Amino acid sequence: MPAIYFLAMPRVRSIARSVAAMLVGAAVLVACAEPPTREISQAQGALDAARAAGAEAYARSEYQAADAALKKAHAAVAERDYRQALSFALDAREQARTAAREASAARARAATAVALAIQTAARGVETARTRLAGPSATRELRARLGPALDELTTQLQEARSAVAAGDYARAAERTRAIEERLAAVTADLPRR
Repeated sequence: MPAIYFLAMPRVRSIARSVAAMLVGAAVLVACAEPPTREISQAQGALDAARAAGAEAYARSEYQAADAALKKAHAAVAERDYRQALSFALDAREQARTAAREASAARARAATAVALAIQTAARGVETARTRLAGPSATRELRARLGPALDELTTQLQEARSAVAAGDYARAAERTRAIEERLAAVTADLPRR
């Protein structure tokens, strides 16, 4: 082989490396030359899923952070800063997914707490009915407290309906009111 061939090889390799580096750089620039619509759509989908999971109520800060990041992504697209838009869109998607997970866990905890409170209140109403039916309760006391216990039973059913509808906040509020009213009713009942 001619000596020129060996002398030219390192130079060709150097040029080939330079061309490859420029092609990679151009590919990166082209990738950032378009808005990240797919990632923004994914972030919006994750935000919608988080909202459906109850994140607005049960994971408010995470949901708001995801929403803010998505708004920043849209603003970056408007400014044609597609790298920043991509970063915000990916951040929004992850925060929305976190919000959805945390909302699901918080809803499960709320459901358990409300179910326990309803069960406790129902036992309290039944105990009050038993005490009211006892021999030491007067007719006047039965006439006065019987309708109150009936009303508490109706409110318990409303709390159960709220749980069935997934409205744990309303069910918890209703259960607290039942507990307060039940405490007042049982204070008027005679001791066993």
